[in-house]
Amino acid sequence: MIDAWLHGLLLQTLTLSLATIAVRVLQAAAMRRLGAAAGYLCWLLVPVAMLAVALPHPAVDALAVRVDVSAITPAWIATAPVEGAARGGTAATLAAATWIAGALLLAALLVQRQRRFEALVGVPTSDATHRLPAGAGPAVLGVWRRRIVLPQDFDSAFDTEERRLMLLHEGVHLRRADNLWNLLAAALLVLHWFNPFAWWAWRRMRTDQESSCDAAVLRHEPPAALGIYAAALLKVQGVALTPPLATSWQSSHPLVERVRMLQLHRISSARHRAGLRIAALLIVLAGIGGYTVHSSAGTPAADTSSIMTDVELTSVQAGGSGKVSCKLLARAGQKVTVRFDSPEVTQHVLSAPVEVALVITRLDARQLQIDVTLRRGNPLVVLSSPRVVTADGTPAHIDVKSSDGGYDLALTLVPRMVEGISEKSPATNDARKG
Repeated sequence: MIDAWLHGLLLQTLTLSLATIAVRVLQAAAMRRLGAAAGYLCWLLVPVAMLAVALPHPAVDALAVRVDVSAITPAWIATAPVEGAARGGTAATLAAATWIAGALLLAALLVQRQRRFEALVGVPTSDATHRLPAGAGPAVLGVWRRRIVLPQDFDSAFDTEERRLMLLHEGVHLRRADNLWNLLAAALLVLHWFNPFAWWAWRRMRTDQESSCDAAVLRHEPPAALGIYAAALLKVQGVALTPPLATSWQSSHPLVERVRMLQLHRISSARHRAGLRIAALLIVLAGIGGYTVHSSAGTPAADTSSIMTDVELTSVQAGGSGKVSCKLLARAGQKVTVRFDSPEVTQHVLSAPVEVALVITRLDARQLQIDVTLRRGNPLVVLSSPRVVTADGTPAHIDVKSSDGGYDLALTLVPRMVEGISEKSPATNDARKG
C-alpha cells in the first residue's frame, strides 16, 4: 500500500513540475502579449493536469488462466530471501513518515501566518474602514465569506483617485474569489513541500494574480490613471502582509517588475478575449493529454510483478480425507483459476469438482491481498468468497464447512513474489493429486 502511495506521489510530483515549466514557457512565448489575465489563467493548467493523471482509468479485465507450473518451477523460488523486500518496505515507510511530518509542519506554519494576519484585522466593528494597521493597503480576507478590509489611515494616506483605483483592484479579487484559488495553491504546496517547483509556482502564481488584477483595472482607465496607480503602489511598499489566504494591495514581488508590467496592461478587448480563449484551450488540452498519457503508461511496475502461489486443498468427508495441490503463476492483479475436476480427483479425493479463483494484489513491499472465490459441485456453486491478507511466503488458511456436515474443505495458499519470470501459456494439466 505504501509503495503504491509513493508511486502516486512521485507521479503527481512529476506532473506538477512539468506543468509548471509548461506554464512559464507559454507565458514567455505568447501570454504576455495576450494580457496578464490569460497568463494568470494558465496556472489552472497545473491542477487540471494533476487531476487528469489521478483520475481512475478503465481497467482491462485479465484473462483467466489455468496453469500448473510445478514441473518447471526453479528450486530457488521456494527459498528466495526477502531481506531486500524488507529493506525496501522500511525505506518506503521512512519516506512516507518524512513526507507526513513535512506536510504537517508547513501546514502549521501557514495557519500561524494566516492567524497573525487576522489578528491584525481584529474583531469586526461598525467602522469598516479601521481594520488593518496604518501604512498598509486594503486587502480581501476570507475564503467563503469574503470581505474587503481597509487600513486605519486609508482616508488620510491616499487621495480620492488612489482610493478608487485601490478599491477597484480589491473588487476584482473579490469577484474572482482569488482566495479560493490561493487555498488550492496552498494545499498543493503543503502536499509537495519537498518540490522546489511547487515553491516557485506558488510565488509566481501570486505575482501573476496581482498583475492580472492590475490589468483588469487599468484596461478600462484613461492613460493618466497609470501614474496614480503606480504612486499608490509606492505608498505601501515595505509593509509585508502576505498571508496565504488573503489578497492585499501590496505584494511581495519586486515593485520594479510590477510597475513595468503596468505598461503592458492596456490591450484591446479583442486581444484580451483571445488570450483567455487560448489559455482555456491549453488547459483543456493539458487535461486530455495528462489523462491519455497516464492511460497509455499502464500500471506501475510494482503491480506487474509475478506471484507464484502454492495451492493446497484438503477435503475431509465421512469416508476419509484427501489432498490435492498445484502451483499457480500470475501477475499481480490478474485473475487466475484452477479446477480440480479430473475423474481420479473427484472420485477418490473431493467427491465433486472444485474450482479456486485467485486475484492477488500487492499492498506494499511484502504484504499481499488475496481475493479468493471457491466453487464446488456440478454445476459449480460458490461456497465462499473471502479476502485474506498475508505476507510474502506466509501461508494463508481458509476453512469451509457444508451446512449439512457432508464435507469440510481446507484451503492453504502460500504466495511468493517472483522477479524475472513471465506467465507461460495455459498448461493442459489443471491440477495434480497430492
